[in-house]
Amino acid sequence: MFSEMDLVARSVEDMSRELEELLAESKRLHDGYIAAYQKEKELRMESVEIRPCNAKEAETIWQEAERLKEEGREMLRLSLEKKLRAADVQHRIDIHDQIESINNYDEVWKNAVKSRKG
Repeated sequence: MFSEMDLVARSVEDMSRELEELLAESKRLHDGYIAAYQKEKELRMESVEIRPCNAKEAETIWQEAERLKEEGREMLRLSLEKKLRAADVQHRIDIHDQIESINNYDEVWKNAVKSRKG
């Protein structure tokens, strides 16, 4: 789940870009899963309909539906993996933003103390 990118200091812009890419890829994979699922259902219905006439062709169609089912599951797995990775990157961005706000808060506080003494 971790990559080499986790071990390198990166800018917020780099992380934001990665986040967008991960979410886009996750959506693409999920859409592929939905399409495979729909096609699988259609093939199974077709297989059942032609089984009385042509059992061999029906079996071939059924096997294609099985292949699509496996491909769809893999796409769904990868889609969820990308979403989890995106959530991790978003968490890192949130932590960075919190640290920045603390740094800004410290500076504002120091300036306020200086101006009061002055």
